[in-house]
Amino acid sequence: MRRWEYKVFTVATSAAFTTKQYEKTAEEYEAHLNELGSEGWELVQRADGFFFMKREQS
Repeated sequence: MRRWEYKVFTVATSAAFTTKQYEKTAEEYEAHLNELGSEGWELVQRADGFFFMKREQS
């Protein structure tokens, strides 16, 4: 039987962004998600600033 573990994290953002701020924020999200992906985490859902990840337990 497959078993899963989950991780939830949030990233604080401000309401008003310039284009440059959007690009910087996107790069930060990408780096964080790539780091978690290299650890086996898979993004399941994003809602209201929360990121829900899962990976199979070994």
